[in-house]
Amino acid sequence: MQNASSPSGAERRRPSPSSRPSTPISTARISASRPNRRQLAQVPAAGAHLSLRADTARVWPMKRILPPLLLASLLVLGACATSGPRGPSFDFSDDRPPEAASYRDFMIARIASLTNDPGTASRRYAAIIDAMPEQASIAERAVFSALLAGDYPAAAGLSSRALAAGSDASLVRLTLAVDAIVRGKPEQARPYLEEYAYQPFNRNIANNISAWRALSKSGLTAATPFLEQGLTGDLRFDSPSIYMMGLLQLSGGADEEALATFERVWSSGARLAIGVEAHAELLAARGDKARALEIIEAFRAEVGTNAALASLARRIEAGEKIKPRRLTTRQGAALALYVPAAALMYQTNDDLSSVYFVLALALDPDLHVARSLWAQALENGGRRDDAIATLREVPASSPYYPNAQGQLAGLLNAQGKSEEALRVAAEALAGTPDRGLQLQLADLYISLERYGDGEAVLSEVIASDGEREDWRVIFARGAARERQGNWPGAETDLKRALELRPESATVLNYLGYSWIDRGENLEEGFNLIRRAVILEPLAGHIIDSLGWAHYKLGQYEEAVDYLERAVELVPGDPVLNDHLGDAYWRMDRKLEAGFQWERALTLDPTEKDREQINAKLHSKLGPDAPEAAAESKSPTVTQDSP
Repeated sequence: MQNASSPSGAERRRPSPSSRPSTPISTARISASRPNRRQLAQVPAAGAHLSLRADTARVWPMKRILPPLLLASLLVLGACATSGPRGPSFDFSDDRPPEAASYRDFMIARIASLTNDPGTASRRYAAIIDAMPEQASIAERAVFSALLAGDYPAAAGLSSRALAAGSDASLVRLTLAVDAIVRGKPEQARPYLEEYAYQPFNRNIANNISAWRALSKSGLTAATPFLEQGLTGDLRFDSPSIYMMGLLQLSGGADEEALATFERVWSSGARLAIGVEAHAELLAARGDKARALEIIEAFRAEVGTNAALASLARRIEAGEKIKPRRLTTRQGAALALYVPAAALMYQTNDDLSSVYFVLALALDPDLHVARSLWAQALENGGRRDDAIATLREVPASSPYYPNAQGQLAGLLNAQGKSEEALRVAAEALAGTPDRGLQLQLADLYISLERYGDGEAVLSEVIASDGEREDWRVIFARGAARERQGNWPGAETDLKRALELRPESATVLNYLGYSWIDRGENLEEGFNLIRRAVILEPLAGHIIDSLGWAHYKLGQYEEAVDYLERAVELVPGDPVLNDHLGDAYWRMDRKLEAGFQWERALTLDPTEKDREQINAKLHSKLGPDAPEAAAESKSPTVTQDSP
């Protein structure tokens, strides 16, 4: 949650929008469709994705490109050259070599790729496949761009052209395998999946798809070895594959084996929403509804609310008959792509995972959780309009519709369309009462500094939760109350959140800083912030809180040490730079103070912070200038004459 700066200069010194760790309302919401952090270590990480772009869009040898490109550039420039109305006109069009148009298209495609226009890139690459010497490489780029653009039919057709041109890229083969399954011919996928070498990330996907293909053809005995190939013996790494094994066994009719598999991976502490949902469905179908509801509640408490699991719990409690999940080949293969794609999205800050979400949705268009995460990947890649269009495709009948509408509202708000964002969230909530959507609406209110409205929505959620207290929501309400100046209510919520989650650096930092800022419980406040720093030693905003706490107590030398470290960790934050400037000033390092304040002004501070920083820069009072200015604007109170 984004918190705006407080209305007064004194309150601004409390943890700022960036220096306060985000209120985790969104954590509860987003976890509805995302895997637990514990699972992120269970798929290839730390650069496993780096081979993907190289494998699917290899760099064309520069020694072959540069001379023709230079020639083409000169020809284009020459064709456009004129010396004015009285001068000669040069037209070299007759001398232009036939390949110039191809190099022009190549450059347009490259520029489109670099400017978030993969659709144009794909079309331009496709147009020049046959004209270029490196046909396979160009075709691979076209496939990759088509998938990034969400154009699966184009990607499937281009993959056939890439194969014909001699491509051996993993993404090309995966796309061809998916297309064979989509066309109802899963056996035609086998050579693409099994007869080529893959990088580890794509090999895991290929093995999982092969398992579902083999299940439909030859049964469970033939399918399970494909999943067993990638097992390491360590559940920390194997849990996604083991959950997939349970789904495979369940779909193959081996319910007892599936239940044993699900119980084993659940006991390990791993949590994968789709696997947990199948586990709970199986338990409910066998009559053990209490155990089913127990694991759903445990997932909610540990990870957050999941839309599909919440829907399942409501159906169980309503007495509906629950059937165990039996996936088709297409549905299983879609999950084989979705699960690693979701983890990849968490590990990258771009839209690379989009290619896998597009393939998953080609196999199973009803996998709406994939559409929700695909939108997040698009937002990560700076393609906000595409993300909005993707979210609008989630139907109202989907359990993930409220989640998608909440995401949509957040994106609209980020575009400055706050009223439309509120309307979208409110209308969706009116049609589908949903806890996650309530939290999104509260998020929106607070981001717009409508703290009272945000608090009201959060109070509704807390009341409906009853004894199932959620520390994230209680903490968020405490933050909203503190922003409104309701410290007694805020303190109660923050202390309760800390009781429920004693190792939360976010809560430790917020409560500890608030105490110090108010001059209360100073020793305990410092201890809370120190604990937060130990828990998250690289969190610049928490270190800033510790430094600013020293500053508030006049311990300027210690403050400078921590504030410098905070700015090193988060150099682009205006509040942290402003804090460091204040500390420098108190140490009589006024030139350095001025530099930090000037830098803070370049980092897009809030309007109120900008005014206060300018007051420091243009007066001799330094950090005292904003308070002096505020006092000078205060009305003078006079006593009436008798």
